[in-house]
Amino acid sequence: AHDVAIRAMKWSHNDQWLASADHDGFVKYWQPNFNNVHMFQAHKDEPIRSLSFCPTDVKLVTGSDDATARVWDFARCNEERVLRGHGADVRSVDWHPTKALIATGSRDSQQPVKLWDAKTGQCLATLHDHKNSVMAVQWNKNGNWLLTGSRDHVIKLYDVRMMREVQTFRGHKKEVTALAWHPVHEGLFVSGGGDGALGYWLVNNDKELALLEQAHDMAIWTLEWHPMGHILATGSNDNNTKFWTRNRPGDTQEDVGGLFSSSSVHNFDDEREPIPITTEEDLNAPPQIPG
Repeated sequence: AHDVAIRAMKWSHNDQWLASADHDGFVKYWQPNFNNVHMFQAHKDEPIRSLSFCPTDVKLVTGSDDATARVWDFARCNEERVLRGHGADVRSVDWHPTKALIATGSRDSQQPVKLWDAKTGQCLATLHDHKNSVMAVQWNKNGNWLLTGSRDHVIKLYDVRMMREVQTFRGHKKEVTALAWHPVHEGLFVSGGGDGALGYWLVNNDKELALLEQAHDMAIWTLEWHPMGHILATGSNDNNTKFWTRNRPGDTQEDVGGLFSSSSVHNFDDEREPIPITTEEDLNAPPQIPG
């Protein structure tokens, strides 16, 4: 598929395209049947660490070790904007779910998080609250909240309507390398750590709902929920992909935090209906915006 290591993959919002990016700076487009229909070099001889589609899938943003993020016309593969301002590798990019707004996280500890106007390429804001480089950024579904995960071991939540930090989540013992909001419960998210730890968090709760310290043997680089939210996939530097789900009645493993199984699910039985995640009262209620 690629000649070198694949560093990032993302489905388009309409599920018609899969974009993959590699260590040499190339991007490939794939159809759902894995027919490769196009390839172009987005960053010259530098790894692409992250990519994200705009809400309408007509544009794509890539983030690279060359310290830039770049906005591309998806159909023509034309470079439209170069987002310059970070002083080191851009490790994570995420396009706002409804607006022409891009968040970037960087190894630049002086300017770890930036927000950009995707139309003009102008930097709109720099968030300095982390004490080290930022490895992951993620908008929530309605675009009001931005999560950031850093090498300073903490996760921060920003309300972009007020442009301020509203909560800090502490619990990881190593750098936070991956983040993913739950697709159904907007207040719930998961985090992956450089030591293989997997955390479950709820907005407005200072302490984690659960922290699986040995979910993987090495760093977790990617997290992805099933659209129904009943299965979580984790990908790690230990060469394993694991699938996690809630315990079912009669399961012997401890149900960590009352939410999820403490062991991964390796096989799926098609005859058993998946059990959607059901949680405590405050998770069923609509999430309250802090502040």
